[in-house]
Amino acid sequence: MRSIFEDTEVQANLEDAKKGGNNYLPYAMWFTAIIFIVGTWSVYRWVDNRPAPEPPPPPVSLADVKQTSEAFSKFNRFAQEDNWAEAEKLLSVAALQKLKDQNKSLRDSVLGERKNDRVVEAASTPSGERTTDRVRQDNVYKFADGQYIIVPLALIMENGKLVIDGWSEQEPVK
Repeated sequence: MRSIFEDTEVQANLEDAKKGGNNYLPYAMWFTAIIFIVGTWSVYRWVDNRPAPEPPPPPVSLADVKQTSEAFSKFNRFAQEDNWAEAEKLLSVAALQKLKDQNKSLRDSVLGERKNDRVVEAASTPSGERTTDRVRQDNVYKFADGQYIIVPLALIMENGKLVIDGWSEQEPVK
């Protein structure tokens, strides 16, 4: 004896056979699943092979020895390359005003009597002093004739960057 449920199932199968049925539905489902797996794998590979982002630079600080030595080295490199226009960009507003008041160029003010000589070598010395708002470092400038001058440079923080604030009289060394 047949039940009503069996008759309904048989009737549904006959109707599907007449319509052409869902023959392509399983293939479409498999194709969608494969595309999903390949897409997921591709995203994983892209994320895995992507380089890590660069860490943000450390905040500017006078207490950081590396940052202060880089600032002095940059100024000395510009002095050695005779690029005083770029060195002037490293000065504070007060130092620029001092140059304007003296009516001198940076080269004239820093090198003094040796302003016409070319700096062959410029380097920082180990002597200097640190306070909370200023770093002073002695710098040696060597000329072609073998003479040296020592120029103490003062570094401060202004508008979020380290700048040269001043220099005092040089001491000739023989």
